[in-house]
Amino acid sequence: MDIVPLVSTIASCVEPGSVDRHLLHQRLTELVLAVRNAKATNVDSTSLLTHITLVAARLVSHRVELSDRERELVLETVQEALTPKVHRPLFNVHAVVVDHIGRILVPLFVAPSALPEATRLLAINAWRQLVKVASVHVPEKHSTQKSRQLPCTLSLCDYIKEFMPPDYLSLAVCALLDNAETADDQRLRVRALEALLDLFQKDGLVDRVSMSCMFPGTVSALTRIALAQLPANSQNAPKRPISAVRTQAFHALEAAILVMYRGSHTSDKADVAEEWAQQARGGPKSIVDVDATQTNEPDRLQQILWRLASLRHNSGTLSALFSMFARVSSLECASRMPEGCVQVAVETCLAVAGQQPNLASSYLLDLKLRCSEGDSVGARVEAVLEPLLKQFERFVANGEPRQRSDVLCVISACVRVLGQHRALPLVSPWWRSQGLPALLTSLSISLPGTSLLISDTQEPLDDVSYVLENYRTNELSHALDQFVQSMADLFTPREMGAQLLSLLFDSSDRHVSVLWMLRKVAGQATLGDLSSICPSALQYCVDFCGSAPDPDTDTSQRAAHELMVLDVVSTLVPLIGPNVAYYMDTLLFPLLQTTMASSPALQAQAHRVLDILAQQTSSTVAHMLHDNVDYIVEGCSQQIRSVALHPHVFSILCGAVQLVGKDILVYMDDVVEDTLDVCERLAYEDDEIVTGALQFLEIVTRTVADEPKMIEESTKGRVEMLDLDPIASAIKAMDDAAASRMLEDLVLTDPIPELPTSIADPKPNDMEPNNDSEPEDDTKPEGNPLAIKICLAIQSFLYTDSSAHQLLALKTVHNSTSALQTTRDLLPLLNEVWPSLVNRLNQRDVHYVTLAACDVIERVCVLGSSWMRKRVKDDLWPHFERILRNTPLKMQRSESVLARRILHTMSKVVEYVTLDEGMAWTVCVLVVRFFGSDVEPELIELLQKMVPVYGDKVWLVLAKLGRVDGVQPNAILDIGVSSNIKPPVGICQMLGL
Repeated sequence: MDIVPLVSTIASCVEPGSVDRHLLHQRLTELVLAVRNAKATNVDSTSLLTHITLVAARLVSHRVELSDRERELVLETVQEALTPKVHRPLFNVHAVVVDHIGRILVPLFVAPSALPEATRLLAINAWRQLVKVASVHVPEKHSTQKSRQLPCTLSLCDYIKEFMPPDYLSLAVCALLDNAETADDQRLRVRALEALLDLFQKDGLVDRVSMSCMFPGTVSALTRIALAQLPANSQNAPKRPISAVRTQAFHALEAAILVMYRGSHTSDKADVAEEWAQQARGGPKSIVDVDATQTNEPDRLQQILWRLASLRHNSGTLSALFSMFARVSSLECASRMPEGCVQVAVETCLAVAGQQPNLASSYLLDLKLRCSEGDSVGARVEAVLEPLLKQFERFVANGEPRQRSDVLCVISACVRVLGQHRALPLVSPWWRSQGLPALLTSLSISLPGTSLLISDTQEPLDDVSYVLENYRTNELSHALDQFVQSMADLFTPREMGAQLLSLLFDSSDRHVSVLWMLRKVAGQATLGDLSSICPSALQYCVDFCGSAPDPDTDTSQRAAHELMVLDVVSTLVPLIGPNVAYYMDTLLFPLLQTTMASSPALQAQAHRVLDILAQQTSSTVAHMLHDNVDYIVEGCSQQIRSVALHPHVFSILCGAVQLVGKDILVYMDDVVEDTLDVCERLAYEDDEIVTGALQFLEIVTRTVADEPKMIEESTKGRVEMLDLDPIASAIKAMDDAAASRMLEDLVLTDPIPELPTSIADPKPNDMEPNNDSEPEDDTKPEGNPLAIKICLAIQSFLYTDSSAHQLLALKTVHNSTSALQTTRDLLPLLNEVWPSLVNRLNQRDVHYVTLAACDVIERVCVLGSSWMRKRVKDDLWPHFERILRNTPLKMQRSESVLARRILHTMSKVVEYVTLDEGMAWTVCVLVVRFFGSDVEPELIELLQKMVPVYGDKVWLVLAKLGRVDGVQPNAILDIGVSSNIKPPVGICQMLGL
């Protein structure tokens, strides 16, 4: 429908005394659609605006009481008409349009409580489009004003100044601020601030003269919006701004400040804004000092900037805040801005620059350039820096976390801006006397809980995540790194390293902090920068690694200190380069010792340092140590001879053997002899030294064994599995007496001849009555004499009261038997150690020693095979039987673990050793009592191993327990099995019976 007829129809609907509501609503809806269609068909926009203006003015002039929806339709029509089809301003808009629309829109959002927020939102959107008009055509009869010859075309700014009421813009600004401050709809608040920004950014629309009167109120209102505050006399709750509201408030405030202070000052008179913006009493204060914002003075620009600066930690609006403060401190505003305000802006920008270097990089470059050119900004930066240096200790040691972050960020940014020439005279005396000691005191360094002390990781840690108690957050950690980096750039690495080194050798308790700083400085140095301090620093690290732990020092703190020492060494070694070979004798022993530390993290870091050390010599760790094996072995031999003075010598040997491997053992004969002598002399005198010696011997035997292969499956004892089906059929067909006789025949067994008790000279025919074992092969090689010597010598430690010594001795026996498994010396060695092993199964032992003994016994049975038959029956089974009989069905955790281990060991015994028939029957009858208990999986595993050889006995027991199909338990004579035992259904299928 055409717009002109619609306008006429709407006009007729609002004749005085005869308002047709239904028709008016319908025609207004059609008008919105008609405007959209007209724009789409390129109708002349000037004519369109004129018609819309006339209908809107007519509705207002007749004072028609429009409903909310009708008013919204009018505003939608105006907005559509004012919005150009393409993104460019409207030109030559008729003056009638600007005059009427401008006078209509502002009252609609002046009184926020009078109209719904949706209506105000549409009015503000329409007014934003009106402000974007580029030029206005003023007809000849538009006004009686004679100062300008009409007709003419004016810019929107000139038209408003000449033809609109004097307070028109002030009224609009107040209305927009009122909506932005009190509206509930966040969209309305954002649109009001955006309209205000458009108003301030429109060239010439709001100049300094007009801004001067409304500047204090505008700035105060925008500050309240950003800080979510309301005037003291307001009864409303403050509206918490979303990020978009606060961001737009900053942008509007930046535009207002730019209007007020940009350019040169042409007036000599002090206006209202200048008087209001004068510097606050007491001079400028640092934004880091939170007390500076707690003032009872009337709001002045400096106090407002202080309060706004407190929002610098809000990441959502940081960019807008920084843009505003950067504008305040820029050249175009700083010349007219009060000095205190500029200083607050500069300090805030420097604080943001420390937090977000990428955001403020261009700003810092600009400031640095201005400082180098002699601009006054250099003096302002120095004025910011000096009070922070004086109060550094208070802020860093006792301040709030954000104060600590701010002071570090501001100082580091100031140092970068001023450059070394201007910053060094200010910072150097302070850094030596106050700055460095205060910073070190604030660095309370620890490890993240106990994870690095008990973790099982063996991977080298490229960077240990130390916990800095006062710098836990990412913001604080980043600020600290920036600060240390700026100090390292200000001083040379050599000078900084010398300062830190002098603190390492005093008696203070800040050594971990000093090492942390030294690592940071060394990480930024290059080859040769720290050559003068490397020897002393490495010597400190070596001395600390070799020192005895302080009993008053917490374990975690000691571990943190050790890790930090290793980190420093790993950082210094690459700076020395190939010349590190001259320090090899100093570094090797402490590093090898640390590879055996109790903390896996320390072990991993020691390995990492050794890798770095080897890289500098163009070698691997194993080759590097092998090249220095003479020095290692000779040095350790000398220390063993005075072992009381060198209790960690065995840790060094353990590390060397583990890293080099078998190749080092050819040099170890004398060392092993000396170690065995130490074990004999100090067995009951020095538990720590003996434990270290036993650990070394265990690692030697483990290295000799070199992950031996398990013996072949063919060595297992084998008996053809009985066919149980005929037996079952016969039992079912016989009477009870015949069945009983048959079962007796199954149970009765022939006696087993005695076996030799010594294997000093084993004879094949003495091994088994059926001679099913392999004869001794004289072609087998001899065993490793080192393993034999160690294994025989440490047997006595299986009888000591120290469980640690017992465990190490058991590991050594395990390793030695594995090393000798394919040699002629295996059986003689087993014969020697067997009584000692079985003795560990006594009930008085700690149960985990019994578990370790079971592991070794299991290995011995696998290696000894049929040779172990009599020993299993006479020596091993009585202990196992005693433990199993005394184990309750409702077990505690320790009892469950031990029972599981014994059943598993018996599974291996049954698999590799042929049991006596009577013993096999006893095992079968005894273990079935554990059906339904915690150890049932291990019980089933044992029965599965027994079925191939002793299937008849297993079948008989299960038949008595009612788990064999077709066999009634009453048909089975009493075999000593309780009828309360309930094996799982389908157990025969599980066992393959």
